[in-house]
Amino acid sequence: MTEPDYIAELEQIRSAYICSLPRQRLHVISQRLDNPAHGPNLLVTYVSAVEALARSLAMHVKSLSKAQLKQLYGKYRDREVKSLVIEYLASQGHDSPSDFFGSDTWRKFGYAVSYRNMLVHECTYLGQDKYPHLSQACQDVLQKLSGLAGLLGEA
Repeated sequence: MTEPDYIAELEQIRSAYICSLPRQRLHVISQRLDNPAHGPNLLVTYVSAVEALARSLAMHVKSLSKAQLKQLYGKYRDREVKSLVIEYLASQGHDSPSDFFGSDTWRKFGYAVSYRNMLVHECTYLGQDKYPHLSQACQDVLQKLSGLAGLLGEA
């Protein structure tokens, strides 16, 4: 089975939605809202989960108090998820996310982030074949980050 062309599909979906009529957009938006446990909503949550944990881990490495965390948050709030993961990994002596997570997982996680961003801003769907692979990459990244932080079994 060949891997989907993630980049081409992202561009194709964006192109279609740029030209969609507001009525068409509202139809898809309504479908998304009516199906909170469906693939796009879950993918958004998976990527956001990695982002939230990576932000917390990266901030806690640099902070010793709640006051320091509050000061740091402004610098970390809008950071891109991959940069947060990379920063935390580096603080733990891992210079290569591809080596730590596996190149395939890290690459797919990058696509998951791109899709999440589009799903959030366009409130759309993807081909059903994308969700399992991208969601699994997110789960793998989340699990390995949790393990590295000594948090496995605490969720």
